[in-house]
Amino acid sequence: MQPDELRHLTRLQRQAAQLARGLAAGPPHHAEGSDSTGTVHIRLGPNGIPAEIRIRAGWRERLEPGRLAEAVMEANTDAVRHAMQALELAAEPKPSFDHEEETQAAPDITMPAGHVRDSNQLAEDAIEHLRAAQAQSAAAPPTVQGQDDTRHVTVRLAPGGLTACTIAPDWAKHHDGPAISAALAAALHDAAGKLPAGPPAALHRDDLVGDALATLISLTATPPRQGGNP
Repeated sequence: MQPDELRHLTRLQRQAAQLARGLAAGPPHHAEGSDSTGTVHIRLGPNGIPAEIRIRAGWRERLEPGRLAEAVMEANTDAVRHAMQALELAAEPKPSFDHEEETQAAPDITMPAGHVRDSNQLAEDAIEHLRAAQAQSAAAPPTVQGQDDTRHVTVRLAPGGLTACTIAPDWAKHHDGPAISAALAAALHDAAGKLPAGPPAALHRDDLVGDALATLISLTATPPRQGGNP
């Protein structure tokens, strides 16, 4: 095999490894956001659901009680935007340079678990999974509601994150930031316990990704011989 061909195959392996690394990492472990006044701070978990909503002390100096729930949703939108930016950055291809050492060996990257499979069967499974995902996304995602013990704070969650929040203004104006933060935490905990379990298809998707990457690496690592010569 010519050096140029070998370098090209090595680059393919490196690109596949980068893709594997991004897929294995999945969504960011956490993303943070704030409202425009800096009063509300949200930290999202890897599932997109708020792990923490914090209302700063002295919040009444920056917000009217009737706008507090709106600020919570604004901070959540900001956190989701940061999470999407992190995903896009992880998916960006890294620059590759032709170095002599690239011809020596493939990069030593830990790949997601998977098995080399027939490419035609793999494509059929991928198409079937996409059809199932499209059918699932056509239905409205279920939402659940959670409240704190006093029923003054209510949140609504979907499997992908926070969809609504209400905070009673008459109650909020008599409470400081830590007290409202605790009520929000209780409401989130109440709602999160009602969310349905993730679909079994997600497990099959992870297996499919691992098989696809293993097959790609196998194809780039063992190119077909031309003319029967080594």
